Amino acid sequence: MKTLITVFALSFASVALAADKCPISGKPADSSITSKDKDGKTVAFCCEKCKAKFDAKNKQ
Repeated sequence: MKTLITVFALSFASVALAADKCPISGKPADSSITSKDKDGKTVAFCCEKCKAKFDAKNKQ
């Protein structure tokens, strides 16, 4: 049971760390620069240029 909990905790931590990166550049994301993806999920970006690229791609 301890192993299962440890695996779950590590999996959750890796997802949380991935969410802190800009999906365009891979740099650390700024939580004040966000947009919504096609599924309505909030996505954070490192800068306005990356946000603009993401928004342009998601409008297609």
